[in-house]
Amino acid sequence: MKNRFPEIKFIVSRNSEKEVGEYYINQAFKNNDFWFLDKFIKDYPELIKIKNLNKEEGIKFLNIKIEEYYNKEEDRLNKLKIEIEKKWNQTKEQFFSEAEKIFDNHKWPEGEYTANISLFGMFRLVPGSKKFSIPSNDYAGNPPAYGHINYTIIHEMLHIIFEDFYKKHFENNPLTREKYFDFLEILNYIILNLPEIKELTGWKSYPYPNQEERCKKLEKIYSKCKNMKEFIEKAIPYLNETKDK
Repeated sequence: MKNRFPEIKFIVSRNSEKEVGEYYINQAFKNNDFWFLDKFIKDYPELIKIKNLNKEEGIKFLNIKIEEYYNKEEDRLNKLKIEIEKKWNQTKEQFFSEAEKIFDNHKWPEGEYTANISLFGMFRLVPGSKKFSIPSNDYAGNPPAYGHINYTIIHEMLHIIFEDFYKKHFENNPLTREKYFDFLEILNYIILNLPEIKELTGWKSYPYPNQEERCKKLEKIYSKCKNMKEFIEKAIPYLNETKDK
């Protein structure tokens, strides 16, 4: 019988790394906000130079450095992939099952799921896809602890099942693009702090700095709802009326 749960293909790809880096550089220069880029490059101080370049020069410089890093690190990342797969296999069945329950017994969407093992410090799901990046360092966080890799996989996979659930029940998408992407992260904050998910990750989730007020408010609303669909129905008007200061 075909497994009803997804299988994640773990890869090591310098091109995927470049795509994520280019995204964070584009966002930083577009919004004049370097918070995400700073998190992305935090382990490579020489990349701070990007902030003193223009966007095109910054992307070119990052791509050159990624080639240098991968020439040194690619073999290590490929060996690390075996351990990452082993640890994920110990968690995945319980997570997939719990996630379906949280989303009103919504089944995981079919398709190829791909996780690129990254050298950097910020990770991204390509919206509308099943392609995302994950850390290569399992020890991180505040306070630092092991489990960073599985925590990030779960974080990104929750985005995927939410997007599929939302598309099914809210096909006309009553949220703006900006508020929809905010909601992706706010909902993850709520779900990652549920006892059944914290039991799997061992981690506490924190809001992004610009979402804290909405996270706390929607967490209270979630606790009073019977199911995910009811929660989203109540969250949409609140998100449309508010924005963190």
